[in-house]
Amino acid sequence: MKMNRIVISLCTAGVMASPLAYATNGDEMMAVGSQSTALGGTGVANFIGAEGMWSNPAMLGKSKGSEVTGGFVLFKPHVTNTGMPGGVAATSSADTNYIPDVAYSSRISDSLTYGIAMAGIAGMGVDYTGAPATHVKAKSALSILRIIPTIAYNDKDYGAGFSPVFQRGSLMLSYNNGAAYNGAENADTSSGFGYAFGGYFNVSPALTVAASYQSEIKAQYGTQISGAGTGFGLCSPAGGGCTGLPTFADDLNQPAEIKLGVAYTMSSVTVAADYKQIKWGSAAGYKDFNWEDQTIVALGVKYAGNGYWLGLGYNNANDPIAKLSSSGVVAADYRKSAINFFNNMFFPAIVTNSYTVGGGYDITKAMDVEASAVFSPKVEKTVDVPHFGGAGTNTSTHWQQSVSVSLRYKY
Repeated sequence: MKMNRIVISLCTAGVMASPLAYATNGDEMMAVGSQSTALGGTGVANFIGAEGMWSNPAMLGKSKGSEVTGGFVLFKPHVTNTGMPGGVAATSSADTNYIPDVAYSSRISDSLTYGIAMAGIAGMGVDYTGAPATHVKAKSALSILRIIPTIAYNDKDYGAGFSPVFQRGSLMLSYNNGAAYNGAENADTSSGFGYAFGGYFNVSPALTVAASYQSEIKAQYGTQISGAGTGFGLCSPAGGGCTGLPTFADDLNQPAEIKLGVAYTMSSVTVAADYKQIKWGSAAGYKDFNWEDQTIVALGVKYAGNGYWLGLGYNNANDPIAKLSSSGVVAADYRKSAINFFNNMFFPAIVTNSYTVGGGYDITKAMDVEASAVFSPKVEKTVDVPHFGGAGTNTSTHWQQSVSVSLRYKY
């Protein structure tokens, strides 16, 4: 019971931290926990400890005894944007984020294990409020935290798990494009519920295959999105500052995810591979902004020595944000320009490749320390905004680096 109280206290502290997460896979974190991160974001089929319930709730079935693990990620995104057409690139000052995570699991019997985990799992944001007057002084901040209690069943060669999911999100959009919108930078919040389930099967003592599913979770953040669209003329009736075109809706659901994994252990070496599809293309809000389903392939290799482990990984995710092209119809093209601009400036989720490394060391028989680092090379994206004047384009660049540190206590 004492350990449960400690975990609850850590969860509360994490909630109070209001994490703002940048991410490799769209606006979602590539992984939770230092070990999964070090191995490229894998975890659907390879057991990584209590935090493995984020990848696949069934993997708790491979745990022994009880453990609590938690840590922080220092995330350093580097983003630039040219603002309105013809503008000079400015650098976002939203370049440092601290993201907490904590997880606890305990075996009830030979066949049942339960756990609970909390983490900042998604987010995105930029800050150009210090940009030149000719630039759009834009600022965005999306952060999503989830808490997942989990129950897992295991037999000799297979297991299954289920997690009800509680989600709490916050969104703030602000800019000045000649007229200020949300200059006070007030945010709106949204709470929602979903679920995750999964299973694994040991084909042999060395080979495990697994699958997991995370449901879509509904979210609506006040009038943040529709209000921002109105400021760019997407409102009715036509006249004054309104074009008569429909504005944006305020739904911004976190999408469903389908995950498949395989892990193979040869003596001291484990090789893991995950396939994941994030269903942005059918999630309310994201599909309205022309996001498409995203495919992620993650690879990881781990060497386990006497009291330590070392890992390497790679994560590849296609850019999920499709660009809209000019059709020659003035009204339609203006709205396309607005969608392209909002995606590229406020939510430049365009990073595609990440390279990871990490390791762990046993401080004592009960306590481990783990760490990982991620580097995502720079990508550049230019979109058409023909009805915003000037050169008719907007360009973003984005690269990332992060370091995470975790402690694991087993008892």
